[in-house]
Amino acid sequence: MALTIGAGLVYAYGTSESIKESQKARNSTNEAKDQSARQFAAESKKADIQNVRTVRSQIRASQLARGTMTNVGAQTGGTGGSAMAGGIASIGSQLGSNLGYMSDIAKVNTTIGQAALGYSSAMADASIFSSKAQDAANIASVGSTAFTTFGGPKAVARYLT
Repeated sequence: MALTIGAGLVYAYGTSESIKESQKARNSTNEAKDQSARQFAAESKKADIQNVRTVRSQIRASQLARGTMTNVGAQTGGTGGSAMAGGIASIGSQLGSNLGYMSDIAKVNTTIGQAALGYSSAMADASIFSSKAQDAANIASVGSTAFTTFGGPKAVARYLT
C-alpha cells in the first residue's frame, strides 16, 4: 500500500511539474507571437520609409528630365512645339506609372507581411493548444491511475450495489 501511495505521489508530482513547464512553454510561445508582431510592424515602417524615399527620387528625376527638356527646347527654339509638349506629357505619364507600380509593390509587401504574421500567430496558437492538450492528458492519466489504484470498475460496482 505504501508503495502505491509513493508511486501515486511521484506521478502527481511529475504531472504537476509537467503542467508548470507547459505553462512556461505557452508563455514563451505568446512572447514569440508578440515579437513576431513587433517585427512585422518594424519591417512595415522600414518599407514605408524606403518607399517614400523612392517616390521622392522618382519625382526628382522627372522634374530634372522636364527641366532638361524645357532647357533644350528653349535653346533650340522648340518651346511651343508639339514634340516638346508630348515629351513633357510622356515624363508625367511615366512618373505616374512608376508611382502606381511602387504603390502596388507596397501593397503586396504588406499583404505578404500580414500573411507571415498570421502564420506565425497560428503556429503559436497551435503550440499553446498542444501544450494544453498535453496538460489535460497528464491530468487524465493521474485520474486513470487513481481509479485503477482504488479498485477500478469493481470498486464502482461495489459502491453502486
